[in-house]
Amino acid sequence: MNITFLGTNGSCSFNNDSRKKYGTNTSCTVVKVGGETLIFDAGTGICGFHNLAEYQSNNMHLFLSHYHIDHVEGLLFCSALFDSSVTFNIYGGGDVRDILSKIIAPPLSPVIGSDVFLAKINFHTVKTDTALKLSNGVTIRAHALSHPGGSLGYRVDYNGKSFCYCNDVELENHKTDKKLSAFIKNADLLVLDSAFADGCLIPGWGHSTPSECAEWATQASVKQLGLCHYSFNMSDDDIDALENSAHKIFANTFAAADGTYIAI
Repeated sequence: MNITFLGTNGSCSFNNDSRKKYGTNTSCTVVKVGGETLIFDAGTGICGFHNLAEYQSNNMHLFLSHYHIDHVEGLLFCSALFDSSVTFNIYGGGDVRDILSKIIAPPLSPVIGSDVFLAKINFHTVKTDTALKLSNGVTIRAHALSHPGGSLGYRVDYNGKSFCYCNDVELENHKTDKKLSAFIKNADLLVLDSAFADGCLIPGWGHSTPSECAEWATQASVKQLGLCHYSFNMSDDDIDALENSAHKIFANTFAAADGTYIAI
């Protein structure tokens, strides 16, 4: 699996000139696996997807964790969605077409509905109890996460390797969730929400801290932990501190930046 983070910031793409190392694009991570191109979330990071030549395909899969604006705001600026030679499969909770049609509509949008896209769009409702099997043995499963309005975590398995993407999750509310433990178990790379510094968690906001992420990574015996979805007002130094906090519990941790590339 080849994985590139295109957007690692949370909430909005605010830059007060103290975020140069990590970038400020909102959520988007892309995976090339078994000949398939998988995109997780469509924040502003997806605007740069066209620069990744090795990830381009005529048949792509976009998995939305949820529909908060920082996870879908880049849709209208993804050039592949305006390429008539491309088929885009879009997955999410609920009626994906209906939800996106409400977002891509006045007064929120200058255009109306997903029909504006030139690519062939197929919409799929994600079921958390069902494995989605793509070509060449690529399997994707979803798990419901604690977040206001709900969110989905995704796990990709292929040829003995696994990638878990669990952005926007309040891990405090999953303490007794054995299914989540099993879902992330032995992942080669686990991406977790680290929006708050240790000691600064605000209950009910649907996010987590680096120490919580590291504790889950340890329990689940994952190979590598990537922190993500930082609070928009954090500086590079603040994010370095998140990484250092997690390191004390789980050594193989990195704070993902826009443009970070990982091969597993």
